[in-house]
Amino acid sequence: IVIGWLYVTILVAANEPTRVRRMKYLAPYLSKPADVLEVGCSSGFMLYPLAAAGHRCTGVEPSGVFSEFVNERGLTAYQSLDQLRQNAPDARFDLILHFFVLEHIANPATFLAELLLLLKPGGKIVFEIPNAADPLYSVYDIPAFERFYWSVAHPWYFSESSLHFLLKQLGHSYEVLRDQRYDLSNHMVWARDGRPGGMGRFTAQLGGALEEAYKQALIRVGKCDTLVGI
Repeated sequence: IVIGWLYVTILVAANEPTRVRRMKYLAPYLSKPADVLEVGCSSGFMLYPLAAAGHRCTGVEPSGVFSEFVNERGLTAYQSLDQLRQNAPDARFDLILHFFVLEHIANPATFLAELLLLLKPGGKIVFEIPNAADPLYSVYDIPAFERFYWSVAHPWYFSESSLHFLLKQLGHSYEVLRDQRYDLSNHMVWARDGRPGGMGRFTAQLGGALEEAYKQALIRVGKCDTLVGI
């Protein structure tokens, strides 16, 4: 477990850029102290800064090592939504988060409907999923990426149109936004070597402005790697 704790601590630090990127979607709903639930909270890296800022944070995480780590850090982490409902039947939240979880859920409409029942009036759900129009597939058509990307662990792959179709069924107002996580350096390595791991590899030579302009261009045309549902 000591080795596990060291690994998870490193994971928290490594995910800081991801946390910062996501905060632009979360910040509008965190102007005052809020009750926050993250489903699939992993190491808890999204929750610790929110708790430090005065928000009341709860996690759901089925991995024993991760959930134990979150509990050791002073937050409550349940191993399932059922366990949350059993132990805190009256718990309601201002903000519910889940990142790269929905594509793993067998019945995403039922899952989202269950989360809606856990919201306070006026509460929000914010989530991220992979976009089936990922540019490595839809623009560059890199065979190695296609073999890497499609996984039996994902019962669903969503496009913008299929995500709209899903969310309309819930009968609540919603937004679908676009984001691009991976940079031009990453895509160059995929094209050259047929493997991941190139994030930031050539940024010193290309410049941060070009990397950002590349991401924004993919977002504009909808050939980006990430969709955000609110």
